Amino acid sequence: MQQKFEKVGCPSHPSHALLQIYIYIYIYMIHTIGDSHASNIISGWKDCKNIQSHHIGPVLCYSFGKEKLKRCDIRKFGIKNNDTIIFCFGEIDCRCHVHKHISKDKTYQMIINSIINNYIDAIKINTDNCKIELKNICIYNVVPPVNKYNTKENTDYPFLGSDDERKQYHLYFNKLLKQKCEENNWIFFDIYNFYTDEKGFLKKSLSDNNVHIKNGLYIQKFIEDFL
Repeated sequence: MQQKFEKVGCPSHPSHALLQIYIYIYIYMIHTIGDSHASNIISGWKDCKNIQSHHIGPVLCYSFGKEKLKRCDIRKFGIKNNDTIIFCFGEIDCRCHVHKHISKDKTYQMIINSIINNYIDAIKINTDNCKIELKNICIYNVVPPVNKYNTKENTDYPFLGSDDERKQYHLYFNKLLKQKCEENNWIFFDIYNFYTDEKGFLKKSLSDNNVHIKNGLYIQKFIEDFL
């Protein structure tokens, strides 16, 4: 929450110092928490109003779900009553990790189910422990995947699986996130379809030419419509 001071004078005596008062104007903040898709420098949040970004590094949704408060404790972020929080995890899992854990006994659905269940538990532990009256608890969608052929690959965070396989992981991940948000009366921050091209991949014109949304137009519109 930010606060501004505005000086208000008496209309009949505008210069009378004793009649001038100060009022507080509270601006309730929106806190994005997570990997680089939570960053208001790297991602499209930079185009949005009243955003406080808490970019905690290239953290897996899997890791946050397993380690919970040890990995991310929102009590450290200066969140105030009536602020909104948006958790942003999962893109790295879908891009780099889900595929390599698939086996004949473990489908991608099973892997993602486990990740999501732990993710939801970690969010609940955080919101229960923070003792703050939050306006909204939101989960950000995993943004659309990219095509490997036209996107520079970071070898530390490689594209594992074909483009179409990774698209399946993204879509299933978001399907479960939406279900869990509905179950918990949270908001699923879903702007996915606004950022896809005709084949269902991240639209280059709205991206940073890598894996991030750059143009925050539809992010801000979602905020205005639903938060």
